[in-house]
Amino acid sequence: MDMHDPYRAPAPSPVPPPLLPAATRSFEVSTAAVYYSPSSMKIAALSMASMGLYPMYWFWQNWRAIKRETGGTQWPWARALFSPLWSFLCFSDLRDVAQSRRRQLAFAPAVLGVLFFVLNLAGRLPNGAALIAIFGFVPLLPVNSLLRQYHHDEKVDMQRMDRFGVWHILLTLAGGAVLLLAVLGYAMGDVD
Repeated sequence: MDMHDPYRAPAPSPVPPPLLPAATRSFEVSTAAVYYSPSSMKIAALSMASMGLYPMYWFWQNWRAIKRETGGTQWPWARALFSPLWSFLCFSDLRDVAQSRRRQLAFAPAVLGVLFFVLNLAGRLPNGAALIAIFGFVPLLPVNSLLRQYHHDEKVDMQRMDRFGVWHILLTLAGGAVLLLAVLGYAMGDVD
């Protein structure tokens, strides 16, 4: 008769299955620097819906990454706030990062910086001409595309950056409605 012995060692558990080799796992962790590079659609939609404020967020995220990678002393929030003035240096720094992977920027950082500066100044134009400023995100697209290629080469997962969350969708809907009303208001004002 076998009595329960509380002092007996427990029976051995079944052997766990062996771990799969690293090459067959479904994920790989990248040690590459992660810069902010959402999809072009996300940049365009959120920039127009936020009336040009989203590029400031793009610059803030990338200045934070540059500071983290270089160990610099810059203030990312200040450089993002004054992004029309600092865009030249940001574009140049991001170009240098991608050149380490033999990727080239299609346009000179100075040209993109001037275009970004001019499009930001366009918001001060009278009447409907100020609507040109909503296209201030366009100079970001070549640099963002370069960063996406860099992330692809480094096998960085970009799904989180590309995803539209609830707040993104709400901002896009609300900002899109306001933008549509502004365009209609300028169009109707010219009818008189």
